[in-house]
Amino acid sequence: MRWDRRYRDLSARLPCLAATARPTLCGLTTCVDAYLPLHRAWPVLAAEPGTPAAALAAQLLRRAAEGIGGEVLVDWPEGPAWIDRHLHSTPGLGGTGAQAAQALALLGAPALLALGDRTPAQLGLLHPDIRLAEGDRIVAAREARPGGVGKPAHYIFEFTAGTPVGPAMPRRSSRTIVRFADEGLDDDPDFWLASVGLALTAGAGILSGFNGLPPDAVDASIRSAAELADAWRAAGLGLIHHELGDYPHAALRDRVVAGLTPHASSFGLSLSELEALSPGAGDPGAKARALGDRFGLNRVCVHADGWALAATRGDPQAELEALMAGCLLAATRAAFGTPTNPDGIPPGAVFPPLPVPVWDRRDGWTMVACAAPYLERPAATIGLGDTFLAGCLLVLGQPPETLSTLTSVEED
Repeated sequence: MRWDRRYRDLSARLPCLAATARPTLCGLTTCVDAYLPLHRAWPVLAAEPGTPAAALAAQLLRRAAEGIGGEVLVDWPEGPAWIDRHLHSTPGLGGTGAQAAQALALLGAPALLALGDRTPAQLGLLHPDIRLAEGDRIVAAREARPGGVGKPAHYIFEFTAGTPVGPAMPRRSSRTIVRFADEGLDDDPDFWLASVGLALTAGAGILSGFNGLPPDAVDASIRSAAELADAWRAAGLGLIHHELGDYPHAALRDRVVAGLTPHASSFGLSLSELEALSPGAGDPGAKARALGDRFGLNRVCVHADGWALAATRGDPQAELEALMAGCLLAATRAAFGTPTNPDGIPPGAVFPPLPVPVWDRRDGWTMVACAAPYLERPAATIGLGDTFLAGCLLVLGQPPETLSTLTSVEED
């Protein structure tokens, strides 16, 4: 498969896809992130042995040495204030729905975002063309009225392959997200009403952000999100995507998966999240199919560093285009360190071998896979999975007449 040629062709067609895109409904948790390079933060954190800062430093060092990304919840109430006093961070937009909306808006595609915190700090991180519900109106983020009291930041410590962190030399680039408190879904009833009203003409809806729920809010939050998904479906939305994310506790993850995933039509997760959710032998395609059968889904998507795959009951041609669009947007963000519109293939990218065939039919599913433009030393790894999701939904949420023009998946 000539991946380089296919990706260059796709890059040239992305503006047309953005121009014909239907709205994406993006929920359900948004926050402010604080970005910190771990190789600079670690010496400061580790400076005083026996302190909570040193304990966090040790945890971050171990994860970097083992190439483990993901998210952790740290019991250190004074942690945010300590980090803000001792370390310099760069603010960024956080939350899967928000990151996806940001990438779509940058391309010029419409996205409606759930947003409970409308403080200037949070609004200032949004692309001005992201849409928000405000009363009975839908407004651009640039026009939204500020309000709210804010939410705790998420601290994101990045590490890069080949850049030493204290005594450790990471072999894989990734990041660890550190939270110091639980938080609920965004309190945005205007979004819930407006999104149901848009569901008939929307391309897709995103359900995400359940990994930080307070224990006493889990059941009610799952129930409310499931009711929203059902309302979307009843109003005519065909593609409802649950993006898993990394959970601090397997028990919380399993409750969310069991309670919410059957109300979606599509499910997405990283390779590490797949291995945690479905441990044991078996290739990722077989595990994706098993999850699809278990929850009655039409699509299960897995994204990894150098490839992506999906088990689908839909059009394999559209699925290949979707996977490639996601990989291209994510690789471009990795190359530049920030959401950036693609212009061809990022310099230095290579295409690793696939763990499964490009496509295969079995057990009522079509398996589709693509190699990703892989960068050994990305400028940043933050938000890559969320940006990948944006590219997938940009394609899969297109009007049927656009999807019918896609190139055959079997064509070289």
